Amino acid sequence: MANPEGLPKRVYYADIYQLTYRPSSGCEFFEVYEVGGAYMAYCKVLESYIVRSKVPKCEKHYMTCPFRKVGLKLRGPEGAEAAARG
Repeated sequence: MANPEGLPKRVYYADIYQLTYRPSSGCEFFEVYEVGGAYMAYCKVLESYIVRSKVPKCEKHYMTCPFRKVGLKLRGPEGAEAAARG
């Protein structure tokens, strides 16, 4: 059970989230945490870690992500406008 300092939530099954590379995404709701030499991606909209098999979708297709659109709408008028664009 991993719960290092700085992680937003406790992790019970870290193996399904751990990546051997540092992922990156243009999504403003995407965060990366380093845990014991591995990396874990986190979605601030879902308030959940992203399973490693889904991380490539966040890296490549974040503009059409329905969770990102919800997050942008929750930000107010500027966010709703950005969500409508893509």
